[in-house]
Amino acid sequence: MVYRTGSDAFGDGSTTLVLRRIFMDLDSWDEVDRSAREDAVGRRLSTGGPVTGGKEHAEPDFEAKQGLVTKVADFAHVRRARTGDDAQRIFRRAYNYAAPGAAGDSTDRAGLLFAAYQADPVKQFHPIQARLAELDMMNEWTHPVGSAVFWIPPAAQAGGSIGEGLF
Repeated sequence: MVYRTGSDAFGDGSTTLVLRRIFMDLDSWDEVDRSAREDAVGRRLSTGGPVTGGKEHAEPDFEAKQGLVTKVADFAHVRRARTGDDAQRIFRRAYNYAAPGAAGDSTDRAGLLFAAYQADPVKQFHPIQARLAELDMMNEWTHPVGSAVFWIPPAAQAGGSIGEGLF
């Protein structure tokens, strides 16, 4: 659920955006072998498909096993970011960034701008972040360096203007 509902000006049709800048330590990430990186993410690096098989947008099979062990590890990012609760679903996009830094300084030079849209960040974004903080293996290589939360008003009605219900 991305859009808020309600009768007040901050309700019906508005949304919230959580925007995070996440630094990724690519030097130490590159030191890890491919299979360990795929286990950490829960996806094949070559195709973006789940480690359980399929193409990039295929749903992972969280019950699939290899012997006695699940193919998607408990610490895999794809498992930690998922929820069985539809009320916690968000619309998300990540955009890579690379910024030049001072010679020899790799701090905050490469990573992701992560955008998450949801009706209520407390009920949707925060529980996902709590699961990621608890056990996500990607935390070994990623570090948030900035976050902001924005309220986005609903689209303007015909003949109206954006945010006119606030005034």
